[in-house]
Amino acid sequence: MYKRIISLSIVVLFLFVCIGGRVGYISLSKNYVVDFGKNSYSFVIDNKQPTVYYRSGIKATNNCYRFVAVVKPNPKCVGELNKLFSNSKCDEIIEELKKGKPVLVYLDSCPTVQLNAIKIYKALSSSNNLYQIISKSSNGLLNHIASPIGKYSISFSVDANGRMLDGDEGTTEKINYDSNEGYQISIDEQIQNIAVKASSNMKSGCVVVMDVNDSSILACVNKPFDDYNIKAFGQYCVGSVFKIVVACCALENNCSPIYDCKGTVKVGDTQFRCQNGNVHSVQGLKQALANSCNCYFVNLALTLGRDKLFATCNKLGFDSYTRLFDDWDILNAQLPTKNDLVSQGELSLFGFGQGKLTVTPMQICSVLCTIANGGTFNQPRLVLKGVNDKGEMSQIIYPQGKKVLRKSTCDNLIRYMRYVVTNGTASSVMYNDRFSAGKTATAQTGQYIRNTERLNTWFAGVYPYNNPKYAIVVMTENGSSGAGDCCPIFSTIVENIDNM
Repeated sequence: MYKRIISLSIVVLFLFVCIGGRVGYISLSKNYVVDFGKNSYSFVIDNKQPTVYYRSGIKATNNCYRFVAVVKPNPKCVGELNKLFSNSKCDEIIEELKKGKPVLVYLDSCPTVQLNAIKIYKALSSSNNLYQIISKSSNGLLNHIASPIGKYSISFSVDANGRMLDGDEGTTEKINYDSNEGYQISIDEQIQNIAVKASSNMKSGCVVVMDVNDSSILACVNKPFDDYNIKAFGQYCVGSVFKIVVACCALENNCSPIYDCKGTVKVGDTQFRCQNGNVHSVQGLKQALANSCNCYFVNLALTLGRDKLFATCNKLGFDSYTRLFDDWDILNAQLPTKNDLVSQGELSLFGFGQGKLTVTPMQICSVLCTIANGGTFNQPRLVLKGVNDKGEMSQIIYPQGKKVLRKSTCDNLIRYMRYVVTNGTASSVMYNDRFSAGKTATAQTGQYIRNTERLNTWFAGVYPYNNPKYAIVVMTENGSSGAGDCCPIFSTIVENIDNM
C-alpha cells in the first residue's frame, strides 16, 4: 500500500510539472496562436439595411458594391498606405492605428494597384436617385424600418496580450447579409429620373409626382440633394395654389359670384391688392382663378365664411396626418383656427392662401389627385409591399378611397385650371402646352433677406387634363414667380413622361 501511494504521488508531481511548463510556454512565447474562438478581435465591415425596391421590383438599394480597405496596425500595412491615400489621409490613418486596432477606410472604387498587406473587401452599397426620401439622416423611410437586418464582420486572432498575430488574414462572417428582406415602394425609377433631370437648375425646393388613381407617390425630388429636409413633406406658405381649394368650396356650395376687381379691396382697416396692382375688372370664378385675382378670392372667402371653407379643407385632408409607414406621420397642413378666422382680415388672407396657413407640397398634390380622380380621396402612399427573406411580397393594405367631392365640381375645376394654362398666369410660359392644367402661385413668406422678402413659388397641375393620370407639384424656395420658376420644370416632366 505504501509503495502504491509513493508511485501515485510521483505521477501527480510529473503531470503538475508538465502542465506548469506548458502554461509558462504559452505565456512567454510570442509565436503561440491562442484559441481563436476565445481570443480574437472582431469588427463590423457593414450592417445590412433592409432593401428598398422600386415600384417595378428592381432594387433601389443594396444593388451594387462599395469597397472597404482594412488596414492592420503593422509596418507592412503602413508601408502601403501611400498607394491608396494622400499624405494627409495617411497621417490620419496612422494616428488611428496607434490605438492598436485595424482601421476601416471606404473607397470610391476598387484599387488597381498591387497590395500585399492591406486587404480590400466588397460591401453592399446603393446607387439610387431617391436621396432624402429614404435616407436615415433626413428621417426618410430607412429611419422608420427596424434595422439592421444583417451584418458582415471580420475577426482577427490575438495573443494572450491582445496583440494581433502576424500572418493572420482574418476570418469573415456574413449573418443574414444576403437576405432579400425589405419593402417595395411606389417610386417609379424612370419618372424619378425624369423629375431629377427636369429640376437640375432648381437650387432649393421640391417636385412631387403622384398617380391620380390611388395617390401613390411616383417621384419625390428634394433640392439641394445634400439637404437633410424632405421638403415635399415640410410646411410652406402656399399662396394662390390654395385658391383651387377655395374654388372647390365655392363649386360644392353652388357659389360662383361675379365680382368687379378694382385692383384693391379694403376689409376693415386692411387693404388687400392684386399682384403688381393689376385691375382685373369683372371676373367670374373661372376668370379669377386664371388671373389669380386676390380681390375676387377675398370677396369669395368672406361670402363663403369660415365654416364652409373648413368643411372643404377637412374633406381634403388638411386637418389630418398622412401616415407613410408605421410611426412615420406627416402633418398635412397648419390651418388657422376658427377663432383666428373670426377676424375678417384673417379670413380674407385665408381666401388667397396667405396668413397663418402652411401646407406640404404632398398635400397639395393629394388635393389634385382627389380632383383628377372625380372627387375620390385616397390616402397618399409610399410603401406598397413588404418583402420577406425569400423575396416573397405581401401587399400593404390602405383604406378604401372615399368620395368627398361631386364629380361636376372636379370636372369644372379641371376646366378652370386648363384655362389658367391657355389664358391665365401660366399662358406666357406654357403656350405650346396642349394637355396640362394647373395653377401658379407666388407666396409671401414674411421672411426677408437684405430687405427683400423670400417667396415660395409654385405650379400645381394635372396631366393630361382630358384624362388625368398624373398630379404634379413643383415648389421653389426663394423664387421669383410660379410661371417662371416652376412651369418649365412641369412642362419638361410631362414631355418626358410622354416619351417613356
